[in-house]
Amino acid sequence: MAEASATATATAAAGRQRHHGYCALCRSRCGCVNLVEDGRLVAVEPDPGHPTGEHLCAKGRAAPELVHHPERLTRPLRRTAPKGADDPGWQEIGWDEALDEIARRLGDLAREAGPEAVTFAITTPSGTGMSDHIDWVERFVRAFGASNTLYATELCNWHKDHATAFTFGEGVGVPDFENAGCLLFWGHNPSTAWLVNAQRLNAARARGAKVVVVDPRRAGPAVKADLWLAPRPGTDGALALGLARLLIESGRYDRGFVEDWSNGPFLVREDDGRFLRRDGGFLVWDEAVGAAVALDGRLPSELGLRPALEGRVEVEGVACRPAFEHYRRLCAEWTPARTAEATGVPAEDIEAAAALLWQSRPAGYYAWTGVGQHDNATQTDRAIALIYALLGDYDAPGANLQLPVPAGAAVSGRDLVTPAQAAKTLGLAERPLGPAAGGWVTGQDFCRAVESGRPYRPRALVAFGSNLLVSQPDPMRLQAALEALDFHVQTELFMTPTAALADIVLPVSSPWEHEGLRLGFGRPVAGRERVQLRRPVVAPPGEARSDSAIVFDLAVRLGLAEHFFGGDPEAGLRHRLAPLGLTPEALRAQPEGLDVPVEQRHRKYAEATAAGRRGFATDSGRVEVYSELLGRHGYDPVPVYRPSAAAPERLGEGDWPLLLSCAKLPQYCHSQHRNLPSLLRVAPHPSAELHPETAAAHGIDRGGWLWVETPAGRVRVRASLNSRLRPGVVVGQFGWWLSAGEAPGEVVRHPASGAGSISYNALLADPPRDPVSGAPNLRSQACRIRAAE
Repeated sequence: MAEASATATATAAAGRQRHHGYCALCRSRCGCVNLVEDGRLVAVEPDPGHPTGEHLCAKGRAAPELVHHPERLTRPLRRTAPKGADDPGWQEIGWDEALDEIARRLGDLAREAGPEAVTFAITTPSGTGMSDHIDWVERFVRAFGASNTLYATELCNWHKDHATAFTFGEGVGVPDFENAGCLLFWGHNPSTAWLVNAQRLNAARARGAKVVVVDPRRAGPAVKADLWLAPRPGTDGALALGLARLLIESGRYDRGFVEDWSNGPFLVREDDGRFLRRDGGFLVWDEAVGAAVALDGRLPSELGLRPALEGRVEVEGVACRPAFEHYRRLCAEWTPARTAEATGVPAEDIEAAAALLWQSRPAGYYAWTGVGQHDNATQTDRAIALIYALLGDYDAPGANLQLPVPAGAAVSGRDLVTPAQAAKTLGLAERPLGPAAGGWVTGQDFCRAVESGRPYRPRALVAFGSNLLVSQPDPMRLQAALEALDFHVQTELFMTPTAALADIVLPVSSPWEHEGLRLGFGRPVAGRERVQLRRPVVAPPGEARSDSAIVFDLAVRLGLAEHFFGGDPEAGLRHRLAPLGLTPEALRAQPEGLDVPVEQRHRKYAEATAAGRRGFATDSGRVEVYSELLGRHGYDPVPVYRPSAAAPERLGEGDWPLLLSCAKLPQYCHSQHRNLPSLLRVAPHPSAELHPETAAAHGIDRGGWLWVETPAGRVRVRASLNSRLRPGVVVGQFGWWLSAGEAPGEVVRHPASGAGSISYNALLADPPRDPVSGAPNLRSQACRIRAAE
């Protein structure tokens, strides 16, 4: 792809120019118009003609401050002082020298200890400009033969995209906002992370759709929701089971969908917890004839069966229960009173939510990090997904949809992964169904392997924009692990706390300084059909290059040119577009993008595949009310709720009597943007939200300073009083390593851990993890507070 330097003359022409593009700073990918004057980006505005361009958030509007920030990295840097030195002794070097050294060191390590000795870290494409490069960076990782990518997926997308697949065989999909009768948002505030969906939600509410929000805080969509449920952080699984109980016991569920399209009728042996099979087919109990019947690929309704969903039967001397009975019995334990006691949500609100979900169908839902950042996340995700299965709306108009996008050529390199290298992913032996199954290593597993050398020691890290010390828990442990590596390379826009530990730092361009290809945007149908090649509008500072250009150059130096079109990014771009009948030239001539029709179909699970199979991509081919797969690996086959191991047993008691959670600010994305003046003026310091009663009990005033303490450490933040927050709950903010100083425009840099740290993650040391995914508990941690000067 073309770098901005190739178009610098054109974009530096006299007068103000308007360039169509899209913002790549978050999942929303909002269409925008970039205003350039005398070679400088001076403004970014919404592009109402773009499918996602109706509005633009503060982060997108602040892009000129990011692009032209005086602290942008401009040349490759090499460390000359030992790790741990106060001054790294950065030495500017040329690109050839930097890339040659990196290729030599990585190649030597791969030959000496195997490619698994090199770990790669990749920042999120959902919240950074990495979305422009992710396919090529992943291809490089896989072509190199690495076994471990530190992707932080366990902190972000894994549960909604992969844990949900334990139930539906695929990720959560996206709600059909335009046609839904009810929308359920659980632990997700699109106002901070997905602006286009926040707009679609507002439009749905305006036309009369009902909105239910589950969130400890009354923020974003919760403010105007028809019903807001505020469970104690970490108790979402109990709430989901309590909701399901009300739906099941009152008959407010789609029995036809459950009978035909879930494995709820399948008989489960009581002796080993496995499904009862005959000649390879699953058995159901036909209540009409009082006998077990094997399914032959046809649905129970097509066979004229009346399958049992409850009770206990014997088949040839084997005691069995329908899978749905296991789930029903679990839910039956969660009476409204017990659910209310466990979650703090009033029983009448739980009943109101069940009624609203059923009466306002079709319903769509979305759950994200508010669910996924707990040590009981996988089963909580399963419990929420099964509520949705009860409604029977899956992939139907007005429900959650699995929408296609224009199918360009896949280049992320999944076909390059060998079974031998995949088997070496750290954490795979302990959690074979978790992120390691996809080649993703958790931060804690990475640290453990560096410390112990078991099963082998990671010796190098190549990080593409991943600020690990601020985005991962237990930063002190992580810093020690990074300092113990033989070699560390970091690509970055700025000198972050993680980049400061590297041996070589490579300066990268921002999305306004290189091309970016997007196949489909978030709004159906027009958005899903849009293909856009965003052009660079200004030159990068100094010698900064795109991450894509870096991996193409490194691939050639490492002898991987055959996987990277001989090192020609333009040839790679042409290859990606070929299946669509498009060319780079055609897209460059149409900067607003071109539409490629894609077929939008509903209830695709009911269509026969080429192999004649219908259903879902699960072990049983059905929505998995009962997961035999989880059971085989020692996990609960139905979503049993277990309280967080890090939360206080009872609020207000013990040495750590309060419950600590966290949330995002709309001004910032993860650890980014706190050095942009317009955003820092709005949110200059980290804060902790407290109920006024909690603050008063500790002598803390509104806006005053307080210490938030856990057994791992403490951070000093400002108090933000919130009367709608539950007493005893403290809500912090993660991502802080820069804050406003006392002088106007001053920005203070803080350490990632230890004395002076303002990082929320410094409060978390080796937190308990979800047994399936390894997700660390970030949002339900025992703590205490006290007033600070």
